[in-house]
Amino acid sequence: MIRTVDSLTDDQWTGRTVLPDWSRAHVVAHLALNAEGFLRALGGIQDGEERAIYDSNAARDADIAELAAAEPSEIRERYFAATSRLRHVFGSLTDEQWGATVNRLPEGPTWPVDSLVVARRLEVEVHHADLDLGYTARDWPEDFAVRVLDTVTANHAASPASEKFSAHASDLGRTWSVGADEPVVTGTAGELGWWLMGRGNGEGVSSAHGPLPEIGPWTKPVRT
Repeated sequence: MIRTVDSLTDDQWTGRTVLPDWSRAHVVAHLALNAEGFLRALGGIQDGEERAIYDSNAARDADIAELAAAEPSEIRERYFAATSRLRHVFGSLTDEQWGATVNRLPEGPTWPVDSLVVARRLEVEVHHADLDLGYTARDWPEDFAVRVLDTVTANHAASPASEKFSAHASDLGRTWSVGADEPVVTGTAGELGWWLMGRGNGEGVSSAHGPLPEIGPWTKPVRT
């Protein structure tokens, strides 16, 4: 992701992404601010103070819009700096601090600190593919794709808005139940995860019984 951001031309920053109404500048701004929010909350733990990741949802959205309108060099440097600092802070936490919790907003929800690593990786891998610059869900590392499928298949299996089926990852030889054994929907692990997250139109994914099952929205285990 860092290499991709570093390679963006000025024209590419304003290009469309997979996400409606978000340019590439919005995506990178979001990732920069997400890291800064994590840093604020983790810094509070290290200083013995309670600091939420975001002041409010409205403030989060406004900050993304503001940074996305800045010069590409500013967005790039904010992203690089926050990413480097977050890596350093994660590496410096004590066992006691890893066992602490942080609030997403001042009023909650409350999250375990050790869930932030998984949450950050989810944001980076998914939004890297959202940029539509050659990196896709098919490029996700296998362990990440498996984690995504573990999460989204369980989510849809429990959702009354999703039809029931099974998802077979052709590249892994593994099948996940989404509430039923049939029909079988097949694709690579990344393609299945991308579709089940509500991205795209099911490119690379097919059902043995005709049209793809209808799926409702999925809920991220940690919303960032």
